[in-house]
Order: sequence, then structure tokens, then C-alpha cells
Amino acid sequence: MSKFLLILFSSPIQFQNTDTVFNFAEAAVKLGHEVTVFCDLDAVYNLKASQILPDVKTPASKVAQLLIRKNVQVLACMESARLRGVTKKDLIHGVKESSLARLVELMNESDSVVTFKF
Repeated sequence: MSKFLLILFSSPIQFQNTDTVFNFAEAAVKLGHEVTVFCDLDAVYNLKASQILPDVKTPASKVAQLLIRKNVQVLACMESARLRGVTKKDLIHGVKESSLARLVELMNESDSVVTFKF
């Protein structure tokens, strides 16, 4: 079993990256791998409980909830969230607060690190 760290920088408006991260995570979990999704910069918006995106069939927050139920660790960089006015109470249930320091630790602990950005 491998440990995957998926780092997402894209907002929900750039849903292709978000969809790819969530599909990658789901596939890896099905194969028995351990997966962590770290949301930084505008990606913290993907984890807001209330999202209104008219062109998106399934909001990222709902997909993230499904991943959390499948034991995917979903983390939000709280400094990025703070700078964007997103508080802990705005996030979906099950998202864990995190930091860039923790991201460095996760990078060292993971077998593979994949980034998805703008």
C-alpha cells in the first residue's frame, strides 16, 4: 500500500483540476492506497459547506464529503483560508485544519506527491 499526497491549488470554478483530484483519490482508495488531499490557496473554497456554482453538477464539497467517508484525509491550509475569509465553521464536516508546516511533513511521509494547480 502506497501513501499518496494530492495537493490542490485550484478553485471550484476550475473544476477540471478538482474533479481530477477527487477521481484520483477515489481510484487510489479503491486500490487500497492511503490518500491525503491538501487544499491550499483558492482550493480551500472547494471545502466550503455552502457552494453555489450553477455550471457544476456536483459541488466539490459534496465530493469531498464522500471521500472523507472513504477515509481520505482532507486538509485545508488554514492560513490560506483565513486570507480568503473562510473560517473553520465554513468548512464541511470532517475537513481537518492544517498548515504549510504539516504539508512539508506530509511530503516527506508520502510515497508520491502530485500537485494540481491553476
